[in-house]
Amino acid sequence: MYEAKIKALGLEIPEAPKPLAAYVPAVKINDLVFTAGQVPIKDGKLMYEGKVPTDITPEEAQKAAEICAINCLSAVKSVIGNLD
Repeated sequence: MYEAKIKALGLEIPEAPKPLAAYVPAVKINDLVFTAGQVPIKDGKLMYEGKVPTDITPEEAQKAAEICAINCLSAVKSVIGNLD
């Protein structure tokens, strides 16, 4: 259900990116999933970094936030199996 809606939006949930440091990207405790360290990594590359509007534009920051949210969903999916 959720994964179909995400796909209908033209988005894809990739495999969760590898953490950049020594932390666990997601952990499930009972019925809750906690995530941490989600940065705008796509295809193994950090896509955006810096301050808005000094280093990146507001539009780039919005795209970075979208990538972070997708990576968060990837991390959640990695611990629960699917988003449905």
